[in-house]
Amino acid sequence: MNEKIAVQAREVHKVYGQGEGTVTALGGVSLLIRNGEFFTLLGPSGCGKTTLLKLIAGFESPTRGQILLDGMDITYDPPNIRPVNTVFQSYALFPHLSVAENIGFGLKMLGRSKAEVSDTVQRMLALVRLEQMADRKPGQLSGGQQQRVALARALAPGPKVLLLDEPLSALDLKLRKEMQIELKRLQVETGITFIFVTHDQEEALTMSDRIGVMQAGELLQVGDPRTIYTRPANRFVASFIGESNFLSGTLDGGTLVLDAGPRMPVETGHTPQANGHVTAAIRPEQIRISDNTADGIPATVRDTVYFGTDTHCVVALADGTEITIRLQSPVSGNVGLHPGAEIALKFEPGALIVLPEAV
Repeated sequence: MNEKIAVQAREVHKVYGQGEGTVTALGGVSLLIRNGEFFTLLGPSGCGKTTLLKLIAGFESPTRGQILLDGMDITYDPPNIRPVNTVFQSYALFPHLSVAENIGFGLKMLGRSKAEVSDTVQRMLALVRLEQMADRKPGQLSGGQQQRVALARALAPGPKVLLLDEPLSALDLKLRKEMQIELKRLQVETGITFIFVTHDQEEALTMSDRIGVMQAGELLQVGDPRTIYTRPANRFVASFIGESNFLSGTLDGGTLVLDAGPRMPVETGHTPQANGHVTAAIRPEQIRISDNTADGIPATVRDTVYFGTDTHCVVALADGTEITIRLQSPVSGNVGLHPGAEIALKFEPGALIVLPEAV
């Protein structure tokens, strides 16, 4: 079955300035976003994710390349004729208008009838669960409630694509987590394609159907959250998504001979690797500890940090390489994990992944 593509970027370049002052924001990004999915562009500040969002919205035009919506070329169409709406970091609500009036404002500008505006506003209020707040002004709402109003206003005209530029960044941690759940619920209920921009890996992993990881104007990997996390395409993705330990060694077939001495079976990730010196990654939670130093990789405990549900243990291998291990915190504490303790490490099968040497 062929999946319908909502948004397509074809070799999109965006260059600012001229001559020595030239800055390349996007260096030839190609991307397919499926109809009705929650897609997240993830990366650090300055990686090009917001620039790509602006090109899809029509706020800027690419230097080269094409943007397509439902197969139609919209590269140079102005924002007002694109069936696309955007929710920004600042909610940009009209302070003198009520919640209902804010939600209906865009519909009125589009010339919709009073009856249609009223019906749509009521549906949006119910969708974002703010029926009791219809007559309040934005200044009388919490940050999370204002965010819901901004979402309802953007959803009211029924856009084919909703773009969200780090809309949760101004919220506190607890509210941000609540809004992550709300955003995903809204996306599922409306069936609208959401394109979400964030630098927060937890937001991306929590809400997304697929994630595109960006760095320095390049799209490094696209995949579902589990694939991105468990099979990163390169060292940057492995380090940016969650925590990773990096180990050096020599690859010999399906075995990695660590610089620290032991031989370990490995996965070669996305790219077949030739034998030779390589870097491998393993997640902290994929390492187990044994107090039998003859059973595993010898290590010495350097430090432990208690995080409530988890305890992070920093250990050193024979060559001085430090590794972080994440252990579930038992009620009685992690007995024996004191600085200087001699332990042995065991890696989960298939957890050690060889990364491409080019990165």
